[in-house]
Amino acid sequence: MSESCQGYSSPTVDLWLLSTEPLKTTVQAALKACLAPTELAQLQHIHWPAAQRQFLISRGCLRYLLSRYTGQTPAALTFAYGPKGKPELSPDGGKTFPLPRFNLSHSGQRLLVAISTADEVNAIGVDIETLRPVKHLSGLCRRYLTAAEANTVLALPHPEADHQFLRYWTGKEACLKALGLGIADAIQTLELILETPKLTSVPTLAKVVCRGAEHPGQLYQWQLEPGYMGAIAVQAPHLGPDHLHLWPTTPAAILAGDWPN
Repeated sequence: MSESCQGYSSPTVDLWLLSTEPLKTTVQAALKACLAPTELAQLQHIHWPAAQRQFLISRGCLRYLLSRYTGQTPAALTFAYGPKGKPELSPDGGKTFPLPRFNLSHSGQRLLVAISTADEVNAIGVDIETLRPVKHLSGLCRRYLTAAEANTVLALPHPEADHQFLRYWTGKEACLKALGLGIADAIQTLELILETPKLTSVPTLAKVVCRGAEHPGQLYQWQLEPGYMGAIAVQAPHLGPDHLHLWPTTPAAILAGDWPN
């Protein structure tokens, strides 16, 4: 595990990849017990069971992970939110070292949480997507991609076209989240230059061209595991792929304090 988990500044970013199936009732209860009253209210207003479960896992596991970096209990952490809802830790928790930068994303049966306490890291954005057929592909390309990106996708056969679209989508989503923006705000102001034909398990740098938007930082994409694609945008100088540390785990392991060495 990187030094950041021990409370020291480090140029690394930890990426926690959580498998969220199955989830015991005792684990769900523990996650729910650490939520703030506002989060519990949000949870109660979600009527779809799958979305409710997703919210519980995301917020609860985030609190347990951040408690490892801050030394505070999961329930004691307080959050502030940007104009588009991006969360960050509030600076009123009696911290003794830099507050962690973090971001999270979920898809299918996986939750991805990126965390860093490095002074050099100003912002993080992550996205994870299941590799799957994309419905209404041509319409989505016109709506969310630049003309060059859409032409690249639509020139490919399936399933390559679906996967190429998801590469653009995950990359743009990660970039916009790093900037604290929403999809509707600026997705077509970013254009990605993807020089490698296929992703591997090694993070690959993608070039980001910005038209009227702030640059999101360095963008890396890779296949997190079979069936899942991930992307991370980090505003930090000289951050190479060797500074991205992936830690596969589960909610139950995190609650039990079973951390990787």
